[in-house]
Amino acid sequence: MHHYDVNLHLHPLIGPGYEPIQDDPVFDPARHLALEKPASTLSLTDLGYGEEIAATTPTQVAATSCFRVLSDEGVETMLHVCKQLEAFTTSNPRVARNTRGGVYRSKFLRDFSMCPEYIEHLSGIMETPLLPLAMGHQIAHLNYQPLTVGKNIDKWHYDTLQVDTVMFVTDPKSVEGGEFQYFKGTRKEMGEIYASGKSFPHNRIESPDMPGPGYSVLMQGNYVVHQAKGLRKEGERITLVNGFSYADQHIPDYTALGQLFHADPPNIASAEYARHIALRCSRQLEQFINEPRFSDSPKKHAQGLSLVQTELNKAIEQLNNADGEEMRHFGES
Repeated sequence: MHHYDVNLHLHPLIGPGYEPIQDDPVFDPARHLALEKPASTLSLTDLGYGEEIAATTPTQVAATSCFRVLSDEGVETMLHVCKQLEAFTTSNPRVARNTRGGVYRSKFLRDFSMCPEYIEHLSGIMETPLLPLAMGHQIAHLNYQPLTVGKNIDKWHYDTLQVDTVMFVTDPKSVEGGEFQYFKGTRKEMGEIYASGKSFPHNRIESPDMPGPGYSVLMQGNYVVHQAKGLRKEGERITLVNGFSYADQHIPDYTALGQLFHADPPNIASAEYARHIALRCSRQLEQFINEPRFSDSPKKHAQGLSLVQTELNKAIEQLNNADGEEMRHFGES
């Protein structure tokens, strides 16, 4: 007789068969976290966005100033893990050296990225409940400095997901260059500047001050255009990008699957995207299962099921058409 598991697994229990790193410490939030709040935040309105995006986000917070996440011991341990994961770097048209799927090789990285205290802290800063992204390859992305001095770590772009943090694992004060920067404007504005070939408005570039390793910026990455500058001298620069989605199921999913195909093998990216969408839809359907609304009209029930159907149809369209999409970015400055 078959065993049927009726539990919803928020993240894959089985990865794509990656070998674990040799020395993987145990994550302990009491020892490795030192959570602080940012001194300031920038709103979507500050960037120039208006009511046209109101239905796509539950919060006005666009980006934060830097705030501490890891303790001194946490920094040391995270660096130890990330140095081992450097052996698995790949490249794509936008990023010269990055490691994807590190949570399948390191339980320390996985447990940190999914830590409830960490997620709740970020949710408070973002002013809306967050969930760690269900796509394993995307939840903890590592960027390493290019082997060529002066080459940008990452070009101007906006992200393939809704919310992310950028955390320095190495000390940003120990190198020349390597700044994380964002554009104080909208995606549309940046696209128009890039397409026109006009001079870049350097007075609209923000470079948040990173006091040291273990400090992060939190942002709505699909609306904040950002880049990572290259090093001006040889040195080591490692950043960890954690990905999140909104817990509010009324906010539509934002996953640019065709862009992920440039970073991950299509079979892996599509498998994780398919389960991510299935998980989202299952959460929406849980309300129909666990909380039947006997007072609602037939049309009301139809509207609720239609939302799930719409999300599934969009996902099916992406899966059928994502292959061959050009990588989008706005170059370097």
